[in-house]
Amino acid sequence: MNANLLAPVMAIAIVNGIFSRWTAIVYVLYPVWYPSWAPAWSQAVYLVSALIMATLTIMVAGVPAALYERLASAPRPSITAAIWIAGAALLTLPALPYVLAALSG
Repeated sequence: MNANLLAPVMAIAIVNGIFSRWTAIVYVLYPVWYPSWAPAWSQAVYLVSALIMATLTIMVAGVPAALYERLASAPRPSITAAIWIAGAALLTLPALPYVLAALSG
């Protein structure tokens, strides 16, 4: 797939990683996944929590696109990218009120 088609997926996933309410849950559970040798600064833990959520968004949104590529007889990269972008956008919908609140004030 073209790298230019992957950029919107990554941008949407970053927004979801920063503004998702699940990021707070990952943040609270940091003693389970955060390494003990790393400094436990709240900013660093939140950054890694957002990165985990963004990565999870990319992975989950890629499942329907991978199924399309597997099941289609002649998959087209543009359709695969559109499915991936739509999946990431659907996963980001619950974070939209937080994005709008951050933009408004």
